[in-house]
Amino acid sequence: MASGIVGVPLGAWLGAALVKRWGRAHAVICGVGLLVSTPAMALAMLFTDIYPVAPFALMFFGEIALNLNWAIVADMSLYVVIPPRRSTAEAFQILISHMFGDAGSPYLVGVISESLKRASSPTESPSLRVQFRSLQYALFVTCFVEVIGGIFFLLTSLYIVKDKQKVDRAITEAEVQSAEPSHSNAPEEDIGGE
Repeated sequence: MASGIVGVPLGAWLGAALVKRWGRAHAVICGVGLLVSTPAMALAMLFTDIYPVAPFALMFFGEIALNLNWAIVADMSLYVVIPPRRSTAEAFQILISHMFGDAGSPYLVGVISESLKRASSPTESPSLRVQFRSLQYALFVTCFVEVIGGIFFLLTSLYIVKDKQKVDRAITEAEVQSAEPSHSNAPEEDIGGE
């Protein structure tokens, strides 16, 4: 919880400060945050049965890096979509992130963990050590997903400026069109002095 309280505002502040000077900053911050979080989270999981305090510290800093992207992702979703479609885009972004993250990942980790348990002790009840290791190894899937996400954010940084410019142009064109008087709505002139 504390890492979220620190990470989300820190990401928003970094994004606001850097995007003015460098248009790709939002996507790069998200990508780097995920890639920095990955080794911290992996080491934290590896050290759980060796060191009592190190995993908490590593997870705290890993989660701060992971939480950098929450406000920025919402911002990016809005500025690469034209205004009439922004609420739908934001709703889909929230739906997909929760569907694959909050809702889907515990199930996936559980399925992998159960498969590893069965593979380790196919005929007998698995020991506590086997249960622990199975869950620990299954959780490494989250690190893999973080790396993929970081790579996708860095790829996004190659296109985000052009996409934002396209949306800005579309908004400007729509404003110009709405400001021009329409000839079909103009009152008809009085013909013949009547």
